[in-house]
Amino acid sequence: MEETKLPNSGLIKFRDVIGFLMLMAVICIAFGYAAESITQSPYDAQVMAEVLAVILSLWWFLVGWRQKVVQLLALQEFLWEKNLLPFHMRIFRGSMPWGVRYKRRELLQAVATKQDELIRRVEETNKTLERYVGSNASQQAMQGVQHNELGGELRRVYVLFSDVRGFTNMTEKLKPEETVDVLNRMYEAMEEVIAPAGGDINKYIGDAIFAYFRRPYGDEGEACQKVLRAALRMQDKFESLNARYRISYSQPVEIGLGIGVAAGEAIVGNLGSPKRMEFTLIGDTVNLASRLCGIAKHGQILVNEEMANISQEYFEMVAMPPVEIKGKTGLHTPYAIVGEKLTLSR
Repeated sequence: MEETKLPNSGLIKFRDVIGFLMLMAVICIAFGYAAESITQSPYDAQVMAEVLAVILSLWWFLVGWRQKVVQLLALQEFLWEKNLLPFHMRIFRGSMPWGVRYKRRELLQAVATKQDELIRRVEETNKTLERYVGSNASQQAMQGVQHNELGGELRRVYVLFSDVRGFTNMTEKLKPEETVDVLNRMYEAMEEVIAPAGGDINKYIGDAIFAYFRRPYGDEGEACQKVLRAALRMQDKFESLNARYRISYSQPVEIGLGIGVAAGEAIVGNLGSPKRMEFTLIGDTVNLASRLCGIAKHGQILVNEEMANISQEYFEMVAMPPVEIKGKTGLHTPYAIVGEKLTLSR
């Protein structure tokens, strides 16, 4: 980031001086003619005009100096109250005429330095926020916070949940730091799959991942392919990690991964209170994806009927036996994604 540079005001000052000199010349000439008509002596009129010029010059110099000092003191007080000046800066109470320009530049340079520092802090804060909630989520959340907005809007989304099977048993065997390492490796690998596919990880919930993808209106072929390809790649990545998990820790690790994906609508926005907000998604689609993930076995990717209907052209899937899903009435048929269909290009 480039540092803020102060503007060069030399041209403006030159114009001000030229304007004053022209005005003073006109006044002196007019005063000279008036004095000549009174004294009837060109020499006396010239002397009086020269004296007037000196008096006007001194007056302009002293009044201009005093005005600049007063303005600088007022500006300094304002900036100090707003915490825009560094604490180590020496406060001045006044200045000699030849020191006004230096004092003004010192003051403005301090403000420019403080501004650069604040900009850097904001950029670092945004980067930290993005690490917690993702870049897209942080932008939307910040917009809501700036307007102090709670609530959200209804959007078409694909919601994805993944959850580790055998996690509790693993935590009983491994050291706490080993458990953390297992999760961090998994989270990093899953994020490398979800983000390039256009998804945002809304949050990590213990050993689970809650992510969502934007769902377009109209033709959803390309969008649904990205989501389910990401889910398949997540399973592949997890199998690669599993091979390392078995030999990397003090005890063999035996865990699995279940994934649930649901297509539908959800409320997306800031929830909570004015003092503490959370950018998240809520609604039936979110609950359904979570329930599908809960019944998915290791290696399975279960989707709801709506997701199955829009993706059946591109993916092989198997209808599972109808099941009762907690929080929903009646029986629902989940579909297990087997793999992507092979197509022959012409």
